[in-house]
Amino acid sequence: MKFLTLNCHSWLEENQTEKLDQLVKNIAANDYDVICLQEVNQLVKSEVAVLDDWFIPSSTDVVIHEDNFALRLQEQLQCVEKDYYWSWCYNHIGYDRFHEGVAILAKTPFIAKDHLVSKTTDVADYHTRRILTALTEVDGQLLQVVSGHFSWWTKGFSAEWEKTQAFLATNSYPLVLMGDFNNPAHTPGYELILASDWQLQDSFYAAKKSVGNYTTLAKIAGWEESNGERIDYIFMTPEFKVVTHEVIFDGGKTPVVSDHFGVSVTAQWQ
Repeated sequence: MKFLTLNCHSWLEENQTEKLDQLVKNIAANDYDVICLQEVNQLVKSEVAVLDDWFIPSSTDVVIHEDNFALRLQEQLQCVEKDYYWSWCYNHIGYDRFHEGVAILAKTPFIAKDHLVSKTTDVADYHTRRILTALTEVDGQLLQVVSGHFSWWTKGFSAEWEKTQAFLATNSYPLVLMGDFNNPAHTPGYELILASDWQLQDSFYAAKKSVGNYTTLAKIAGWEESNGERIDYIFMTPEFKVVTHEVIFDGGKTPVVSDHFGVSVTAQWQ
């Protein structure tokens, strides 16, 4: 099984078209089973898209625009004969001009749900956060996937994490949580995640082979005093045996495509 998570910083990057092409090439080459994306943007004032059956709506109605980054990605992947089902949920207005949200792409059809985890519901407030979930099949078994873009510890993470756990309390499937958690490794927020009843594995430590560390560039929005942090994660329940964990899109073997690096994981069923 192959998984990818990336905070895209979409439509805010210089040379965005080139970087989207690089993302497409990497996905096509690696043939990920499930991809979770954050900061998946569409302009507030762009035209509404005409969607086909590859789009899977979640529980909250959203309006997809023709420039939705996940839609553009899915369409370009189809051009290189890589078909993905996809879903997107809206979190809040970003940078005064975008509908900002999170997305999931998967090779197999899935059941999509989204859930409000923040205290606020005001989309004009960047603290408004929703997680997106997908119940899908990988390597012959059902699993539950979560794509999330959470708040900083001082901005409400603990309450968001509590609501996330409550929403998934009845889940009986192996669980993979991916995204931008905005809580660096070994800080209170990170330890709160590992303290959950799910017995989550941080793929960075669980993998037989782990390559790379930090997942952000220095001094990005929200981390202006930082020289880089590991805040993008793939957490997995014990049913998974993590084989490799690799930080990608970091300017090494793969080009930088965002102000965050991506995390790629391969795993097997235990």
